Amino acid sequence: MSFQKVKEILNKLTQEHKLLLKKSEELEKELEENFSPETIDKIIKFIDEDVGEHARVEEEDLDEALEEAGITEFDIEALNFGHRTLDEIADHIKYVASLYKEGKNEYLGKDIKKELIKSVKLFFSTLKDHFTEEEHFFFPDILKYDLERFE
Repeated sequence: MSFQKVKEILNKLTQEHKLLLKKSEELEKELEENFSPETIDKIIKFIDEDVGEHARVEEEDLDEALEEAGITEFDIEALNFGHRTLDEIADHIKYVASLYKEGKNEYLGKDIKKELIKSVKLFFSTLKDHFTEEEHFFFPDILKYDLERFE
């Protein structure tokens, strides 16, 4: 397995970042303009399926490709740490959404709709920051291993 496979995965992930951010912006706007259980469901589905699969590719496929390319120095756990943070926010969104669907109007004394909007915005802004970190730090860090082989 060559380093080419690693480059292909990184390129695919970078392209996905653009698509996921565009979709997250659309969902956030929809939530603000049309707060509904359906919109909340769409957001949770997006987080579980689209963002979840993206994270799986980074954690499993990329890790495997790095191992196959002989790159053992890269700390994949640093990248995975960002995913754990996103998972925690997603769990909070799901919990508050379940209370909202049970008919509750408040969460810890706060308006439940405002809490959901705030939490979704936090998830999406954290996602954007995470992608930026990957593209500006983690991915170039991985790519430098290929360059070092030719020095």
